Amino acid sequence: MLVVGYSKLNGAQFISHLDTLRHLQKTVIRSKVAVGYSKGFNPHMLIFLSAPIGVGLKSEAEYFFLETDEKADGFKEKFNAFCPSGFKANFAVEVTKNPNLQHIIDCAEYRIVGDASNVPVEEILSSNEFFVTDKKGEQKEVRDRILSLKKCDNGLIARLSFGNATLRADVFANKLSALYGFICDDIIKTACFVGDVPAEKYITENFGIKEK
Repeated sequence: MLVVGYSKLNGAQFISHLDTLRHLQKTVIRSKVAVGYSKGFNPHMLIFLSAPIGVGLKSEAEYFFLETDEKADGFKEKFNAFCPSGFKANFAVEVTKNPNLQHIIDCAEYRIVGDASNVPVEEILSSNEFFVTDKKGEQKEVRDRILSLKKCDNGLIARLSFGNATLRADVFANKLSALYGFICDDIIKTACFVGDVPAEKYITENFGIKEK
């Protein structure tokens, strides 16, 4: 069994979550890796993705679990030889069981590129509330989903809730634009976390097969 970390860049960010699953399944089939399938009349490949990222958002930190006896290094090499343009496996670890990625990963870090000189980071972090506009056009209070925010050379680094209580980075950036005139040039999801622990470290330490 494996947990694999992969990136979606160079156009792959426009592929939906469901189509991403299909691309991953086809890549596994093309690579001739032996994998497990569910039982019953309509068996499906035992591959499970982390929570979906918004279409159009680049990511260096997507994950999936795969039922297979393939070794981590061998799988990465085969996956990268057959995956579509924009996809790349960056990390793989052999695990003892399915860690339920959608359940355990609860925040993500993003690099939000743009001129952030007018964004009052300390004011945002010290405030008790921060409202964004949801899909219905209604105001939603999400201050508790902004876990950290700081400026960097080319914009902002934001750690936002992800999973069951997601604050989408593009929605957050749009609100910064409306409030402070921030012009977002790009958004890249750079890391996932379980609490304060990087996802790859958490998965390896808690689910990884220990060397004898």
